[in-house]
Amino acid sequence: MKFTLDNIDGQLVGIAELEGRLDARNSKPLQKTFLEWLEKTPFLVFDCSLLDFIDSSGLGAIVGCLRKALEKEGDLRLAGMNEKVGMVFELTQAKRLFSIFSNGNEAALSFAAKPDSGTGR
Repeated sequence: MKFTLDNIDGQLVGIAELEGRLDARNSKPLQKTFLEWLEKTPFLVFDCSLLDFIDSSGLGAIVGCLRKALEKEGDLRLAGMNEKVGMVFELTQAKRLFSIFSNGNEAALSFAAKPDSGTGR
């Protein structure tokens, strides 16, 4: 996973590129790494454009990451989902929990669009 920090209009935003599979094998490491990213900024984007597959464990990990970000008065936004990954969010209704964007840059810029840093849904 590649992780970068961007300064968007004075707001530090972390962007993580998820790739390959997100399943029971690697969902716990994602959650652990997410806590490290959260120490840098509570405003994060998961760019899913290279994510090929997600199962219920992976979905649970992402929802858990969102919960941790909200606890820090931040947010986790999703971007670049392909049809297969998007379908998991659609079928489980998890898409209602997230702000979802077509690409990572658009998601990162959305944090600057609102004075409350996007904590409202």
